[in-house]
Amino acid sequence: MIDFLAGDENPLAAEDQKILRNSIVELSESKVSAGSFKAGERAPDFTLESIEGGEVRSTDLVRKGPLIVVFFRGLWCKYSYATLTALESVNKAVISRGASIVAASPQIHLFNADMQRKKLISFPLLRDPYSRVAMEFQVAWRLSYLLKKKYQTLGADLDKLNGVDSEMLPMASLFVIDKQGIIVYSEVNANYTQPINEEEILLVLDNTPSLRKARGIE
Repeated sequence: MIDFLAGDENPLAAEDQKILRNSIVELSESKVSAGSFKAGERAPDFTLESIEGGEVRSTDLVRKGPLIVVFFRGLWCKYSYATLTALESVNKAVISRGASIVAASPQIHLFNADMQRKKLISFPLLRDPYSRVAMEFQVAWRLSYLLKKKYQTLGADLDKLNGVDSEMLPMASLFVIDKQGIIVYSEVNANYTQPINEEEILLVLDNTPSLRKARGIE
């Protein structure tokens, strides 16, 4: 895993840290996240790839209950890993509320399968080739040539990790969608190093009227 941007034992050279930090600043200033879907809007219908190679459709998932959709960069990024493990810590609580979690990234199935085989993550890790679904949610961004090459020199060859020649990655983002397909909560962060607040997701599930009604709670 790479992107060690904090701590006394930071293994990256100062120039590498500067490039990575600048990329966060540039993404924040680009206002890409401003165009992302917000609470109250209808979520786009989407299809993602399962580890087994099948299709996972959002319409099938929301029919069963509220859906939490997470976009992450890849398991090569320690911050993505931290987000997934944070969500795993509340997954049973999410399920008990009649909801489910799916996480999507452009990385190939090999890495997703390894996480599931080791039982580190119990909710589905799905593939979003070329970040197409992330684009539909308007949370995808294009890496600069310099940044992509820097990741490669640090051990993350995105073309190999993602199985395609693409400069697109998703921003760290999370959406809660109700059974009617309406987004009731969204969190999109250009700064992928910021930790997710997993407890807030439970509060959303507990306090959003449409989700409470679906569970028979008035």
